[in-house]
Amino acid sequence: MVHLFPAVLTALLATTTFAQSTERVWSSVAWILYGDRTPLLSDNPTLTPLGAQQLKAQGSALRDRYLWKSIADDDDNIDNNGLDDIAPIHDMERYAINNRQLKVISTTDAYNVASAMAFFQGLYPPITQAMSNSTGGMMAATLANGTVVDYPMDGYQYPQIQTVSRLFNPNSIYLDGSSHCPSFLQAMASFPQESTPASNLSSSSSFYASLYPRIFNSSSLPLSQLDFRQAYNIYDYANYHHLHNSKLSPLFADGELPRLRELASSEIRSRHGNLTIPIRSIAGRTLATHTKSLLLDNIRSAGYTNKLNLMFTSFEPFVAFFALSKLDAGASRELFRELPYPGGVMLFELFSTVNTSTGRNGKEEFPEVKDLKVRFLYKNSTAPEARLRVYSLFETGVNFPVLEFTEFERRVNDVGVKGEKMDGDKDVEFGAKGQRKERVGSWELKNGKKFSGVSEGVTGGESGARMEARDLMNPPGPSHLRAQGGRWEEDYDDDRLSLYGREPVKVREF
Repeated sequence: MVHLFPAVLTALLATTTFAQSTERVWSSVAWILYGDRTPLLSDNPTLTPLGAQQLKAQGSALRDRYLWKSIADDDDNIDNNGLDDIAPIHDMERYAINNRQLKVISTTDAYNVASAMAFFQGLYPPITQAMSNSTGGMMAATLANGTVVDYPMDGYQYPQIQTVSRLFNPNSIYLDGSSHCPSFLQAMASFPQESTPASNLSSSSSFYASLYPRIFNSSSLPLSQLDFRQAYNIYDYANYHHLHNSKLSPLFADGELPRLRELASSEIRSRHGNLTIPIRSIAGRTLATHTKSLLLDNIRSAGYTNKLNLMFTSFEPFVAFFALSKLDAGASRELFRELPYPGGVMLFELFSTVNTSTGRNGKEEFPEVKDLKVRFLYKNSTAPEARLRVYSLFETGVNFPVLEFTEFERRVNDVGVKGEKMDGDKDVEFGAKGQRKERVGSWELKNGKKFSGVSEGVTGGESGARMEARDLMNPPGPSHLRAQGGRWEEDYDDDRLSLYGREPVKVREF
């Protein structure tokens, strides 16, 4: 028998790893729809107080899921009370914001930025003397005389939110690949002649006409524009006034608002979920590719960065991704064939279930890529009865709600964008013979294409309403639009959309 001296035994134990068999969530990518807002057809759409409350509630729900005290942090090794909705992100700061662990992006729309801020009031609510070591900890809060100074409003916390302009920032393709995409706008020219729009244009005309005297005669939509091509804008206006206008709300008959919502869902699905024209689902393709990129960033950092990624955007990426991932054709197709309600959220969680090891530094080792898995969760509103639920992607079936990360990556590569510059791409690469090559065909330079399109293919939905209500009447920047025969026409010159105001670069070796 070998006897070990205490010092030797202590050294051995310090270098021995101990396995814990439990689920670990390493990263989550959340796509979040803004809250209740004033109509897009108004002069300055803004988040309402109700919308702020909705986003705060969604932030609280994700706090309950991701910032719960995990097994790894619990000395007594107690489970999470058996709650299915609890999936703590490993080693995530629970009380104070650590912006190194977060990536938060929003479009510059006022209602989206405000939604992001309201969301954080629920995710990291004000807590007295909650100081993150990443911001100096208690030393930064303590003066030399011993006085502790808290943040204002009883410990209000400040997230780092990156805002991107759909028109001027190429990074906006991550949040909404369809907005101001010339190829997408060109593809929309055929929209009114397609089977679903044509059918709905015919069948809904009398319904819309019956609403005009009661609901829309004081709106910015003339009777001539009350048709299926404006179905979302019509529903958006009606829903706001049904909820906020005490004079108009009683004028709606039973079933009219649900019918308006049904038509709006059909219009947006036809515009962004038509997979026979691949560019039409570009918002879902950029969403899928960026989601994969964010998860890869977490993997590359061994779980240190990109723990929680929050994308605040519109509904077009939701609808396009539902089509690309076949969610709108699966067992829960009815849920995914309608628009999400304000505050709806999609989650992509990266996790593992293998034994993880703990070494002398007390930190768990990051698992190998082959042991990582991805699951998709969806919650279509902030209503009390709404629950986050796991759904199967890419027609894998209800018995296979989880994908190995490598399989998730392969399927995203099949539906994602190809050849556009995303996070981690290099501007200069090396060819097979060692020659240096500059990249070409960039999104921000628009590839130098020219085309013409008509507004009846462009309008409708978030992107269309923004262009109609604001851009078309006072075009900002490069788009040339004009009234012609009762409709808007546009003569698009891609190069005028170049953020750098010059011809796209060509391949050259040097």
